[in-house]
Amino acid sequence: MTYSDHRENKSNINNFSEGLTDNIRDKRLMYQYNSMSPRGNEHGYKLSLACQSGTDMAHTTGNVTALVLQFIVDQFPPNTFATAIPSTKLASKQLRHTPSQIRTQPYPMCIVTPRRASVSGLDNRLAAGSFATSTYQTTSCRFQNRSEMPILFFDKQKGIEWRGKINRVVQFFDFVLSFQSAIEQENWGSYLVNRLPTDGGRFFDIDTALEMAIPDGFLEETAKYAGIPVKDENGNVSKFMDYLNMNSVFPTTYRFSSGRHKDAFYQFYMTSILCSIDNYSNNTVTKVNQTESDCPITFTLRCEYNTIGMFDLSVPNPGPYRLIKPLANSIAIPIFSDFVNDKDFPLLYGWKIHSKPICKLDWGETEVYIGGLFGNEIQELIDYHLKHNIPVDLFISIKLRENRCLIEDGYYVDWKRRMLIFTNVSYTHTYRMIVSVNKLYIQKFLTEAYGK
Repeated sequence: MTYSDHRENKSNINNFSEGLTDNIRDKRLMYQYNSMSPRGNEHGYKLSLACQSGTDMAHTTGNVTALVLQFIVDQFPPNTFATAIPSTKLASKQLRHTPSQIRTQPYPMCIVTPRRASVSGLDNRLAAGSFATSTYQTTSCRFQNRSEMPILFFDKQKGIEWRGKINRVVQFFDFVLSFQSAIEQENWGSYLVNRLPTDGGRFFDIDTALEMAIPDGFLEETAKYAGIPVKDENGNVSKFMDYLNMNSVFPTTYRFSSGRHKDAFYQFYMTSILCSIDNYSNNTVTKVNQTESDCPITFTLRCEYNTIGMFDLSVPNPGPYRLIKPLANSIAIPIFSDFVNDKDFPLLYGWKIHSKPICKLDWGETEVYIGGLFGNEIQELIDYHLKHNIPVDLFISIKLRENRCLIEDGYYVDWKRRMLIFTNVSYTHTYRMIVSVNKLYIQKFLTEAYGK
């Protein structure tokens, strides 16, 4: 056997990305998800990577900000705080508060300022340095189906699969609880240290649901392979929403557009936020003309939680491989994840929950378009009932929840324009709509009117 210095394609001999041939890079994109377990691939698919997308980390930050703010407020008796707001340069216009503006708000106040999230590093986070918190090589060993890449969506009929790269995120939140007297400060300080561990060495969990924003381009790629448009010719998303919820691991919901905020889809997932409180202090008192005016309690809440840092879309025979850039939003809005269980809403016989979208209004807005939620059949029924002066609420009911509380007034629906109109709105709160329909009424009406 003789030694040969022959190399194919010597122009690429030092290019580790290409190796011996010019097309090896394309082959590296074909991550095979078959033989994923000792049982083999029971579905018989050989899925190849078609698309990858980053995530909207700013949305996750806003989501957790709203959750921890609500968690701290919930530790106190109802209506303890007259003002509960986030204070951050990342927030939209109505949520920005400089110290001078904050002092114009009614007391007592609960104010939270989030710091930037840390998504990498060998620090003291849970499972630091493991596959769950680190990226190994260029693909992080996705082909080995480690637990860092859980399945988020799987269409068995068409072989469409989503996987998400788990990130272990650490984020700090600086809290200020402001009162107008030292007596209030001392009393509420004693109350807080008996409610929660505040010495920094004790951890506690917040069991909740977080929502992750699904990138628009990623959804469009999924819709292309599924053969179902995100919006039909009338702008309705109901068919695509049904498709996502029939095949997704987690519940998928929809947020209506409001002002400059775009329509968006989200997946809810249950998680546990690992928390600890440090730097607790209640020693500062501000006086104006020898009168106590601001007596704050300050502390830092450290949170550690799981989220998805990258989405993978795989199909049996993909077209051109695409990389989708993360959303380039100029604002980060705290969104409270009001996760609901259908069993919390007992309905009369024949009624069924149709959808549970969310909406958050921008400053000065009072209405949101909801027409895209309904399919063509329901749209025609609404028009028929309006034309013949028949109440629409015979087959559709819309209720609002505001931070886990069902509200009965302060809003109404203009069915002719398909607008949800608020007569009393809180611009810092997230609203969830519970839309239910009377299936028996619709079936009977269509049978009698159209014979179908």
